Amino acid sequence: MELAVVWLIAGLVLMLLEFVIPGFVIVFFGLGGLITGVAVWLIPAVGGSLVAQGLCFAVASVLTLVVGRRCFRNLLGGKRAAPAIDADDDGFVGSAVVVSEAIRPPLAGRVTLNGAEWAAVSDRPIEKGATVRVVARDNITLTVR
Repeated sequence: MELAVVWLIAGLVLMLLEFVIPGFVIVFFGLGGLITGVAVWLIPAVGGSLVAQGLCFAVASVLTLVVGRRCFRNLLGGKRAAPAIDADDDGFVGSAVVVSEAIRPPLAGRVTLNGAEWAAVSDRPIEKGATVRVVARDNITLTVR
């Protein structure tokens, strides 16, 4: 059997293996095999040397892998959710809360948020009963203004 046909068959087999072993990688090695088969068929110098064929296969496979993955990244990557500004705030930032224990900097006070008491700090004194907004959350302490 002619060497070019062997490379073409090997390339097709590798491409078909992509259906059995998913990951969208093996197909590029199959393309490398097809390119090598065409090179062996068209360029006599490549067909006469196993080293040239191996080098052709390696270069073609890596190039198709790099270029192909880059081209198909958007198509196959799926949609990514927009990153949250602060993933740790649990939606607390911006909430209106009622001060249940006066805040006297540098001491923390208490606020009520969704029926639960939270430790709260501020850069200015805030009296009990005032309604303030949460501007940040640090673990179990809310920063309010």
